[in-house]
Amino acid sequence: MKLNLFDSHVHTAHSFDARDGIGEICAHALDHGVMGVAITDHYDCDMVEKCHCQEIQKTFRELPACQEAYKNRLRITKGIELGQGQAAPDVAEAILREGGFDVVLGSIHSAGPCLDISEVDFNDPAVRVSDILGYYFQAVYDMAVWGNFDVMAHLGYPERYIWGKYRIPVNFTPFEELIQETLRRLVDTGKGLEVNTSGYRQGLGKTIPVTRILQRYYQLGGRIVTLGSDAHRKEDVASDFGVAMDLLTGIGFEYFAFYRQRQPVMLKLI
Repeated sequence: MKLNLFDSHVHTAHSFDARDGIGEICAHALDHGVMGVAITDHYDCDMVEKCHCQEIQKTFRELPACQEAYKNRLRITKGIELGQGQAAPDVAEAILREGGFDVVLGSIHSAGPCLDISEVDFNDPAVRVSDILGYYFQAVYDMAVWGNFDVMAHLGYPERYIWGKYRIPVNFTPFEELIQETLRRLVDTGKGLEVNTSGYRQGLGKTIPVTRILQRYYQLGGRIVTLGSDAHRKEDVASDFGVAMDLLTGIGFEYFAFYRQRQPVMLKLI
């Protein structure tokens, strides 16, 4: 059994697409040998109303009591999954001014303005996969340049749906330059890269990002990786972390990180 299990990407019922409350999540984590969780409910900056992102205020209100209840037993940190921050920087900066965050995940969910990739029907002949991927990887790069986050979440997210749901093969090769420049930007600015394990349980059979991208991040000098289940129900907290940890050590990583007061804390991969 792996040790040092810290899940840096967990959603509560205050995310529009999640199920369980903070207390249920924390109880499950403690019962399953997890040392800590970052509560990172959705805040899609260009779709605040559509995705009911105002609900995150309930998370912020509930978090201190839960932290106190689990004090010295489970580390519970305050996070946020900040979607499309570069597309609506004023909205992003307003929520971040609330302060007290331990970790800010930067993510891209969109296939176009106010359109989530999960909403796209990839069986529709009018939908061009290459156009969706082009929009996505340009947005990811733009977010990396904007830079008001700590960790880039699920780099390669569209494959979760294009292949994981629709079984349409995905080719990232035409976007290799954008991916490489994004990784360089992360390394140069000291940003972390998330190893998202949701792909193992959502039809991909691999992490997001894929191994090749993690290897390139390492080759470029990146050493700050976090582990995130992207759990939307308590049962998925820290799921498949053992497999992901073995993957990381195979690449050459010796440590992974969780964040406290927006600074990485390194944990041994054991």
